[in-house]
Amino acid sequence: MLGNKTILPIHKRIKLFFNQKLGCGNFLHLSVALNPYRNHPFLFLEKPFKTFMGDTINSFCLFSLKDIVDKYASCYYQFGVRENDPVAIYLEDGIGYFIHYLALNNLGAIPVLVNGRMASDIAADFINRVDVVGLYTDSKHLNSISCYTKSNNSLKFVATDEDNTFTQYKDIKFPQWYPYSPTDSHPVMICHSSGTTGKPKPVIFGHKQFFFGKRIRLLKFPASQADKLLFALPSSHSAGISYFMTATLLGLPSMILSDLSGKNAINYAQRFKPTIVAAFPQTYAEMASEPLEKDQLNSIKMWFNTGDAAHEAHIKTLVDAGNSKSVFIDGLGASELGMALFNKVSSRKTTLYGRYMGKPRKFIKPVVLDDEGNILPPYKVGLLGIKSPTITPGYWNDSNRTLKSYKQGYWTTGDLVYYDKENRFYHVDRSVDAIQCASGLVNSLPIEEIILKNNNVADCTVIGAPTQKGDYGLVALIKLKPEQNITASALIAAINTQLSNNSCEKLSFLSLVKDFPVGATGKVLKRQLREQYKDILTCAENRLEDREIYDFADAVPILIQTNS
Repeated sequence: MLGNKTILPIHKRIKLFFNQKLGCGNFLHLSVALNPYRNHPFLFLEKPFKTFMGDTINSFCLFSLKDIVDKYASCYYQFGVRENDPVAIYLEDGIGYFIHYLALNNLGAIPVLVNGRMASDIAADFINRVDVVGLYTDSKHLNSISCYTKSNNSLKFVATDEDNTFTQYKDIKFPQWYPYSPTDSHPVMICHSSGTTGKPKPVIFGHKQFFFGKRIRLLKFPASQADKLLFALPSSHSAGISYFMTATLLGLPSMILSDLSGKNAINYAQRFKPTIVAAFPQTYAEMASEPLEKDQLNSIKMWFNTGDAAHEAHIKTLVDAGNSKSVFIDGLGASELGMALFNKVSSRKTTLYGRYMGKPRKFIKPVVLDDEGNILPPYKVGLLGIKSPTITPGYWNDSNRTLKSYKQGYWTTGDLVYYDKENRFYHVDRSVDAIQCASGLVNSLPIEEIILKNNNVADCTVIGAPTQKGDYGLVALIKLKPEQNITASALIAAINTQLSNNSCEKLSFLSLVKDFPVGATGKVLKRQLREQYKDILTCAENRLEDREIYDFADAVPILIQTNS
């Protein structure tokens, strides 16, 4: 699979870094021109890419990537797609999103990336709200979404590779200025938020804002001729596109996974021998729940995490499974932030956890705000507010929501945090997930950290459920590690002892589950769990078997809930 050099030499990386014309519309063309190894394969695909011409591709070099991107761009152009036209892409995970992202950006159009795991009705609603001019999908997704798109009058075309829609445009035709050179504020992509708190929001990515981090990686990202990347990110997510761009700019050999499960990631980590892994917390949690031995994945020296901040127990397991000097690089991220803006590096020697999310990067200004927008002092929990050149220009077709996301000029992410006197930030919850208990407001993430220290627990999530007294009790949903058979009653007793020893609110109810409901990006849908368990602490006749809740335990008898 490998054997040839592919990494862009450092002197050419520096040349690219200082090229002021470098951007989202032309970086592939410039990479092809500068990289002396342009004909050596560097992107390897778990799932082969099938083109509209019927070809099946298992790997790409820079030159072949540019060739296929140019063909798709030409087809879009002849299909009537023009500058500033939003076009939706709705596919299975894989390199297809990146190819369409490049083709549309090279035309100055705006790719609207819709995660293929998103339910068809939600995807159709999202596409309608963005008001796209066209949809590119595959036969599987078209079958599920066509009943919704028929009533969408803004759609000028719906195309798939399988129906050969584009085959009539095999002749290559471009506008004179191809590839497009966007202005700083030009939208280069629309991605949706995770949808964990409601409808997925259409987040705009501006050219200068989004490319800011990629330019920095030309000098900062590790890429020696020995490095290889295991790509286990949702390829429709902005983080996935960001790592695709980084790999292309650097010529970094990368295995692109379509199956993002922990077992599959471990399988490819053992086969591909990557030095770097990039994934979301859900993939890392699944990897950590497997019986990994120390140094089992000893080719890995760096684990990159984005999205939600990872849990301590999962970080420690993965760092131990990597090589002896392996580090886990964590950064609380959100689509609206443009990139991970805090830097936390964990090794086998790390002792600072406790929901520590890192120190802010030098180019951002973070604060902690109360509900009125007042800046809070150290150790006070409040809303995270950010000023940064990477912040989104806003939400597409929703200026009101954009404006309401600001407090005193700071973009608020909905995360609850605090910081200490050394400017170290700690992430304790999402504001919608904090729980009003009899003892006061309880943040769920520190509770989850303590639960995960139990050796039987692979993963967990904590929500609040109403009690008869009008406050809320803590409900924990727990996935056990393989081959563990502890009962729920024994586990809740052990966990409540742990919580009591840490002066934390104790659990009122615990249920052992096989899976959590998750959104398209893998985040747990706590709002859905809150609905499912809304009467679990107030009704003696819960008909738990009807809800497929079989192994559960109460801390105290139902109808006599207390926090003692």
